[in-house]
Amino acid sequence: MFRLLAVPLISAMIGYLTNVVAIKMLFHPREPIRMLGLEIQGLLPRRQEAIANKIGEVVERDLLSVDDLVNQFSDPEMQDKMVKLVSEKVRNRLEEAMPRLIPQNLARVLADLVEGILVRESRNLVPQVTEFAGQHLTEEIRVSEIVRKRILAFEVIQLEGLVREVASRELRLIEVLGGVLGFLIGLIQVAIIVLFP
Repeated sequence: MFRLLAVPLISAMIGYLTNVVAIKMLFHPREPIRMLGLEIQGLLPRRQEAIANKIGEVVERDLLSVDDLVNQFSDPEMQDKMVKLVSEKVRNRLEEAMPRLIPQNLARVLADLVEGILVRESRNLVPQVTEFAGQHLTEEIRVSEIVRKRILAFEVIQLEGLVREVASRELRLIEVLGGVLGFLIGLIQVAIIVLFP
């Protein structure tokens, strides 16, 4: 009886350990090791550049392109926020730059006047600047290249930490699932042994 129970337990242990090793090999060894004529290296360290390229392409194609960013700045509400921000900054600078010899009421009137002109002109100018910038940004900026460089700048240990932070529960579940599947396969083996001695 003990021998029959040992089969699924050993199979569960093998399934669990196999998945633990497989998950470890996603990240380790970090540096290539030559063994029996083969070069062994973890998936992430070995394919970091290819992964970075692919993630960059996917981000730019499906998640966030320069056109998407430009469209955000083309939104009238966003343009109003930009006009307000610029006019406040200019007004503050004007008030700081006016000499103390000018009466405060006159300084306030001048600041109001300049701010009014700036707001009026900006409402026409901001859409033009946004369109012009958008045309040049789409030619000069590649989101995919920015993402690629950022990923390549990560040390492999940082990438491992990031993956583990995001998917630790799922990785643990894969390890446990290996044990459960191994146990079930062991039960099937026991059934075969008992049914066909």
